[in-house]
Amino acid sequence: MLTRVSVFAAMLALVAGVMPIASGLRPALAQAQGGPIIIVIDTQRILRESEAVRSIQQQIGEQRTSYQNALKEKEKALREKDQELMRQSTILSAEVFSQKKRELEEQVGALQREIQEKRRALDKVFAEGMKEVQAALVDITRDIAQARQADLVLQRATVVYVRPEMEITEEALQKLNAALSTVSLPALQN
Repeated sequence: MLTRVSVFAAMLALVAGVMPIASGLRPALAQAQGGPIIIVIDTQRILRESEAVRSIQQQIGEQRTSYQNALKEKEKALREKDQELMRQSTILSAEVFSQKKRELEEQVGALQREIQEKRRALDKVFAEGMKEVQAALVDITRDIAQARQADLVLQRATVVYVRPEMEITEEALQKLNAALSTVSLPALQN
């Protein structure tokens, strides 16, 4: 008889311990028991879907198109010079032809360096814009964590399963879009 009462009391204690978890009081229970409160965020999704990142991508695309158009004009001019030099090859002395060919090759090299510099400059501008977005996201994540009294924020990519109430991705995305819908990037000189 004593065994049945003990088993029943143990089951009651187990049910009483599970009820607060099932009713959504887990953060309070975890805190009361000294366990950490954990929330999860999918920063990759936020960076894919945020209005600020989309504005950065649009501006970078526009700048890339602009500088590519300018570079195409320079390439066209160099091709025309090369064709003209080839036409003149029969009437120019070998020394003059060689000199003009070297000058043209130097101009081609300068254009290639300019193309590389523009790419690096665009990459740098993109990185600076993304840094601004990421800093805003860190602040927003910190605010949400403090409001929920969370002890730990994990990246969604490192988590196999998370209960919906522990996921803050959508909330963070909405707050980021409200706080930072566009990022102004400096324009590159063509």
